[in-house]
Parts: sequence; C-alpha cells; structure tokens
Amino acid sequence: MTASTTPRDGDPQIWDERAVVVCGTAGGVGTSVVSALLAEHRAAATLGLLSWWVDASGNDCDIELRLRGTGNEELLRTASGTGLWLPPDEAAVTDAVVEVWRQGAVPVIDAGAHPLTLLPELAEDDLPNLTPVLVISPRPDLLNRARVIFTEWDRAGVLEHTVVVIASQLPVPQQEGLAEMLVGVVSGAVGTVIGLDYDPVLGAGTSLDSDARRGLLPATVESIAKLAAATSNQR
Repeated sequence: MTASTTPRDGDPQIWDERAVVVCGTAGGVGTSVVSALLAEHRAAATLGLLSWWVDASGNDCDIELRLRGTGNEELLRTASGTGLWLPPDEAAVTDAVVEVWRQGAVPVIDAGAHPLTLLPELAEDDLPNLTPVLVISPRPDLLNRARVIFTEWDRAGVLEHTVVVIASQLPVPQQEGLAEMLVGVVSGAVGTVIGLDYDPVLGAGTSLDSDARRGLLPATVESIAKLAAATSNQR
C-alpha cells in the first residue's frame, strides 16, 4: 500500500504495516526513542504522512521537541512527515489506536512503562493488525525485575505475539552470563527478539530529527529496519 492510499472505511486490516504499541519493562529503557525511530522509519520508507507517533506514556515526554515537530499543535509533523499526536488523558491505549485508524493513519503508540496496567487491554481487546513491543534493558537488575512482567504477559497469551527489543543504554560490554539470564527471564515464547546496541547519537539524549539520525550507527539503522519488518504483514 502506498502512502497516498486511505483505508476503505477505516478498515485497519488492509494495511501492510501493523499498529504498534511499545511498552517498557521499566522507566528509562528507551521506550519513547524506540517508538519514535520506528514511526520515523515508516514515514520515510512506506507510509509518509500516514505514519503517526502517539504519546500515551502518561509522562512528560520530550520526543516532539527532539523530533523537531512543527505545524498544527493538535498534530505536529516531522521533516519525514510523521504525525505527532497527544491523545486525551482519559483515553485508553487501545482507544488511541482506534482513533488513529479512524483518521486513516497507522499508529506507533508510546505506552510508557506500564506493562502490567496495559496487559488487560492487550489481552481482552480483539483489535486486528496490532503488534505489542516490549523494550527491556540488559542490566541484570532490570532483567530480574522484568521476570514478573514476562510471566504475566505469557500467562495472558500476549507474549507469543510480542516483539522484544533489548536496548543497551550505556557503552559497556555485556556482563558474562547475561544471555543465560535473559533466557531465564523470557520464560515463554516470544514473537521476535531484536537487539539495539548502544548508539552515541541516542545516548546523547538530544535531537532525533533527520539530520541527527544521519549519524546513527549502521547497526542501529539495521535494528530499526528489523523492527519495522517484524511489525509488517509483509514479513
């Protein structure tokens, strides 16, 4: 489907790209950055103006500033064309998904670090064409704290459809035994696991606009492309 095509009657099932809900297992693991990079990749590669990034994190998020969104305050736009939308405070995450679909666009939702609060929505709402993404840090302490999250997502039947992104926040070598610890945390089968190594541009915590992204490491660009492929019906 081209970026100029509008879904028939808002039917989300005809989109190649799926709606994505990105949730962190803890604060500060990179949830907002991962979701923003995915939305920008989709805008540049396939969807154009129909790729929306939605801030449903419940936090004071600065992604709109880091992406240098401009224009109408109700729907800012990046240089890549991504729409930046802040839903009403009372809106559920899945309500935001449906509203973006109704507008004829495809959302990447930043759901913040509320994996257990979000789980009932993902488990009970029979929304077509939606992929959950869990962002996890490779820090041993955060991996241990994430055990209950993976257990509950697995028990609810959501984990098997989930893409797990392991995002490194610091330029330090992985500790010995980390792989075994991660296997122990992810007790059930997951849809896909994608690694996102430390990147100095992302680590700087400043601009994420198109000029800044030209400095991303090739491995970072590849990881985001893999995430885009894992959230597409064409994979």
